[in-house]
Amino acid sequence: MKIINKNYQKLLFATVITRFGDAIDTIAFSWLVYVMTGSRALMGTIFAVSIIPNLIILPFSGVIADILDKKIITVLGDIARAMSVALLAILYFYDALAVWHIFMFVIVNSIFESFSDPSRGSMLQSLIEPDDFVKGSSYLQTGSTLGSLVGLSMSGFLIASIGISGTIMVDAVTFLLSGIVILSIKFVDKKEKVETEESSKIQFFTLVKEGVMYLKDKKFLVSVLVLSAFINFSFVPYNVLRPVFVVEVLKLGVEGLSYISVAMLLGILSGSLIMGKFGEKVNPITALGFGFAMLAICYTILGIAKYTGLEGFILLVFVLAANFFFGFFIPVITAPLRAITMRETKPEMIGRLSSIMSIISLCAIPLGGVFVSLVGDSISVSILFVLMGVFALTISSRFWFKHRKVVLT
Repeated sequence: MKIINKNYQKLLFATVITRFGDAIDTIAFSWLVYVMTGSRALMGTIFAVSIIPNLIILPFSGVIADILDKKIITVLGDIARAMSVALLAILYFYDALAVWHIFMFVIVNSIFESFSDPSRGSMLQSLIEPDDFVKGSSYLQTGSTLGSLVGLSMSGFLIASIGISGTIMVDAVTFLLSGIVILSIKFVDKKEKVETEESSKIQFFTLVKEGVMYLKDKKFLVSVLVLSAFINFSFVPYNVLRPVFVVEVLKLGVEGLSYISVAMLLGILSGSLIMGKFGEKVNPITALGFGFAMLAICYTILGIAKYTGLEGFILLVFVLAANFFFGFFIPVITAPLRAITMRETKPEMIGRLSSIMSIISLCAIPLGGVFVSLVGDSISVSILFVLMGVFALTISSRFWFKHRKVVLT
């Protein structure tokens, strides 16, 4: 069965490859940080530091995506990240990795990611037709999920057989393979040519300003992004403290991280397939409001898992179910948001707008990391999940009541 077109299929395949590597790396790196530091405060600090380069670089990388070749930027980013990840694996293998190395790694890797991701993400608009935007986004999410699902399923086995360093090295190889596949794509950018009569420096900052002003007129998108910032802040404890949750609540080791991650990704896969088939029939505002609210409810349920009186296998099933539905509602949010963004954005603006939107939605994450570093060692992970889940539910409910009657173009 042909999926849209050949070049789109290559982008889809490259996405599956990188997500496979990222998934096993996620488990390995999370466990590495937990084993090396043992401190929730330090885990939160490392997580916060990893986001800061994104906030600084993304506005400029969006402009780069709009004025240079998106494909080449993506390929160079993949190669640079492959080298960075490989170096981390080698240092750990030779027992030469220190905590400050981890800080340096997350900073360098975030820099490479920030430069290349707007280009990678905005390639999609030039590879498919507008009528395929929802379908293309959903299939891309599905492929990403499948790659991650396989990676997470294998992560425990890989860590046990080739160690943390070997597992991280697999991620380096997948970045390299992704770069090769992206390089083979026949890519023709649909953007209009950007005039460069002014000096390059002045033009560069002018383009950044144009991107900000363009988004300023998209009132509903701004409101959605503010909501995303609040939600991202709320979910930082979940992202940072999952190893702690697995050990303290489920009484499991590294395999517990694989279990809950696989459950979430099965949910994402299910949600992606449903949105790919029925997404165009759903009111985007209803999908966004309901999806965010359900994420918050699932978050709260994870927090109360410890106090249900359940134990052992039954407790694990309860937590896995919550993680499944947590993942299910992620595509309910992302698919309509991507479709709205692409339909309302000119091709020559998509890189800048994508990067600026990423900054707005990510800006609260370092604050969440700082919050975890301040309270992580003084409050139980379960109570923290409940508090942040209730906060997210309050914010998402307010968003829906305010915007439920908005008519989109």
